Amino acid sequence: MTLPEDILHFIWKYRLYHTHDLQTISGKTLSVLYAGVHNDNAGADFLDARIHIGNTEWVGNVEIHVQSSDWNAHRHHHDKAYNNVILHVVYEYDKAISREDGTLPETLELKPLIPVHILPKYREMMSGMYWIPCEKLIHTVPSFQLSQWLSRLLVERFEHRVSAVYELLAQQRGSWEDTCYIWMARSFGFKVNAQAFELLTRVLPQSIVAKHKHRALAVEALFFGQAGMLEDRVFKDDYPQKLQQEYNYLRTLHSLSPMDASAWKFMRTRPSNFPSIRIAQFAALCLKSSHLFSAILDTKEIGGLQSLYEELPVNPYWKEHYQFDTPSSLHGCQFGSRSIDTILINSVAVILFAYGKYIGKEMYIYRAIALLESLKAEDNAVLRRFLALGIQARQAAESQALLQMKAFYCDKKKCLNCSVGLQLIKHNE
Repeated sequence: MTLPEDILHFIWKYRLYHTHDLQTISGKTLSVLYAGVHNDNAGADFLDARIHIGNTEWVGNVEIHVQSSDWNAHRHHHDKAYNNVILHVVYEYDKAISREDGTLPETLELKPLIPVHILPKYREMMSGMYWIPCEKLIHTVPSFQLSQWLSRLLVERFEHRVSAVYELLAQQRGSWEDTCYIWMARSFGFKVNAQAFELLTRVLPQSIVAKHKHRALAVEALFFGQAGMLEDRVFKDDYPQKLQQEYNYLRTLHSLSPMDASAWKFMRTRPSNFPSIRIAQFAALCLKSSHLFSAILDTKEIGGLQSLYEELPVNPYWKEHYQFDTPSSLHGCQFGSRSIDTILINSVAVILFAYGKYIGKEMYIYRAIALLESLKAEDNAVLRRFLALGIQARQAAESQALLQMKAFYCDKKKCLNCSVGLQLIKHNE
């Protein structure tokens, strides 16, 4: 396995080398006072480092390479920007090099300074065909350090997701009510029908729904009609016939065009998650809480937030149907507690965090975090694998953090950017 510069950056940044009695290639004593700021952009690898070389303290940049000859291979000897490099750090010194101005930078060779366990452990994690690179070692990370890392990952996950909220907010011209309406609809579609639900709310603006919020049949007709589920159908049941008749009137009144019904996915979906059921529930939510964003902001207790999605006024027709004109045995048509928690995790908490950050009020950010800390951890294949490795999510805050770690660190093998990876590579155990 070829040694990447990333591991050398990691070793330099966290001083994972023997730091006593350091000497440059030229024989001068060396002491690192400050490793510098890691630079991910063009230019030297570490900026504004403070290093004592011989009898002089230097402030400037540090450039890192696997071999010293890489300096010339990267053409730094023709680039004036590298004249302020005060130290060239290399894994292996194989050739003398010079700056653009002809001077020779002092060079530190890391190869004899790196503890013997670090590179083998790194190579094992990078080359192993494991579910996550640290699969065999993650259980050894102290619980306190893991907890601290998961707290950071939770905020990172929020930060990652709120960008989509802000993009939606811009499209809705700064209306948080309209943004919440669309964002909430996505959560009713869960993963399978999230895009279809978003499209539905885009072809059916909340302002039109609000005009008919006192007539349940009208609201239900608007949603099913705009979902394309009333198009070119001859129904035998009375309820869909009434919806169709009502929609034909409202469609002309508001100059509406429905979406293509083929966007909805029924295959490989449990009947209780059929989009027809979820549309009925979302219509009922809009009937119950016409100003959903305001209701979320005003409801501080978790029980109150959960109650927003309980006892929805879903039409009784759906107690004996999962689809139009297809009778079924009697069943419930309300959300289960797990489904409500999923909506709170993926929609309500994200909206609260995004709004708090947008207006600069930490109160809403803390409420979003506290909400996830008070909800049960999710149960899915990823979290069950973590549990098998000895890592248990006790509440939704931790399960969300673990999902973030898996998707953005483990799957991309960014162990050098992960606190778990740092702990495992650092320690010889």
